[in-house]
Amino acid sequence: MFDVNERRATLHQSAGIVLMLSALWLAPLPAPGSDLSELPAALSPGFSLPDLAGRQRSLNEFKGKVVLVTFWASWCSPCIKEMPSIQRLAATMADLHFAVVSVNVGEGKRRAQAAAGRLGIEFPVLLDKDSTAFKDWGADVLPTAYVLGRSGRIRYIARGPVEWDRVDNVETLKQLAAEQRTGRE
Repeated sequence: MFDVNERRATLHQSAGIVLMLSALWLAPLPAPGSDLSELPAALSPGFSLPDLAGRQRSLNEFKGKVVLVTFWASWCSPCIKEMPSIQRLAATMADLHFAVVSVNVGEGKRRAQAAAGRLGIEFPVLLDKDSTAFKDWGADVLPTAYVLGRSGRIRYIARGPVEWDRVDNVETLKQLAAEQRTGRE
């Protein structure tokens, strides 16, 4: 004989498991051997943000390049940990159609500038003081990075820290940089 309450509890557990498995199934999967999750090519929300020198910068400056847009903050230890690999990636990809744009989230110029100096960041650091760009891009965790193809469409996302100069990630980005702007995008 079944107790009604036990039966209900079993049904609720089963429904929870089904929902969890469905969410995992629908989540973007990383590229084989990579930390990057491929996305259907979608237009990026763009931005116009000041850099550390106070100059307004936008994604239009990087047309025709693969762009790694990384959202970070100086208090975020995983962000700080991944920055050297982004710097190495930028050096590795220097002769290709590639650029890195880092967006400091929720901090002032002095704090972002101090962190960028300590880390030896040589790519643009933009300031998203009120976190508007972070929210517009749909980011919800730091670090979050988006890889845009040469046509400016989002192709990959990485939530959490990534070893950007790892061979498989570099190969993925090199292949993307080699694509024609009118290719798969």
